[in-house]
Amino acid sequence: MEDRYIAMRNSGRYDINWFYQHYLENTDKHISIDKFSMIFNMVDLNNILTHLDNKFKLTTLHDKDGNFIKVVK
Repeated sequence: MEDRYIAMRNSGRYDINWFYQHYLENTDKHISIDKFSMIFNMVDLNNILTHLDNKFKLTTLHDKDGNFIKVVK
């Protein structure tokens, strides 16, 4: 799961199914993927990514202007 997240994070292409699966594996509250997707699209993606970067203990690399380059283990 972590390797897939790193690949998504570095490509900038995010799969809602991955986030939904991660949600299901980390909660006892189950909702449909449609509801999850609707809620997911209303929140700040950067907050979610920061949380997951920290959870997986990843290092985030930025250029001198603060632009994201990639995450590494």
